[in-house]
Amino acid sequence: MERAALSIGTNLGRRELYIESMERELGLLLSDVRMSRLMETEPVGVDGDQPNYLNRIIAGYCSASPYELLQSCLEIEKRLGRIRERVKDSRTADVDILLFGNLEINSAELTVPHPQILNRRFCLEGLCQIDKGWIVPGAYKNTGKLYEEMSAEVRAQKIIFIADY
Repeated sequence: MERAALSIGTNLGRRELYIESMERELGLLLSDVRMSRLMETEPVGVDGDQPNYLNRIIAGYCSASPYELLQSCLEIEKRLGRIRERVKDSRTADVDILLFGNLEINSAELTVPHPQILNRRFCLEGLCQIDKGWIVPGAYKNTGKLYEEMSAEVRAQKIIFIADY
C-alpha cells in the first residue's frame, strides 16, 4: 500500500454534490482517508471567464498502482459528466493525482508529482493541512517548507475556506 494525495475540484453545476460524489468514490479506493478543508478558489491559468472552483485535497493509502488509480480517477470524472474537449475548460469533476508515495513518474499518461503542485496554492495549503512533513519527490522538501517558500504569485491566489463542510 502506498500513500497517495489527490486533488478534487469542480466549477460547474451543483458543486457541493460533485465534491461529495468524488469524496464518496475515492473513499472506496483509499483507506485511512484524510481530507483538507473545502476551499473555493479562482481559476488559474485559464482562458476567458470561468466560475470559481471548489477544491479539496484527499490523501489515503492505495493498493492500486499509480496507473490503476489514474484510470479510476478518469472513470469517476466521466461518471460525473466531465467532458474533455479542451485542457483548461470548466468541469463538473476533476480528480488529479498529486503524490503517490515517493514515486516520480513522467510518462505520456501520468506525471507525479503533479506538474502544477507547486504553482497552485490550494494544493500546498491542503497538503499542509493533511501532513506538513510529506516530502515531495523531486523538490526534496516537505510540504510545510514548500508552502513557506511559495512564490508571491502563488501566495496571491485567493482561497476562501468553506466553513463546516
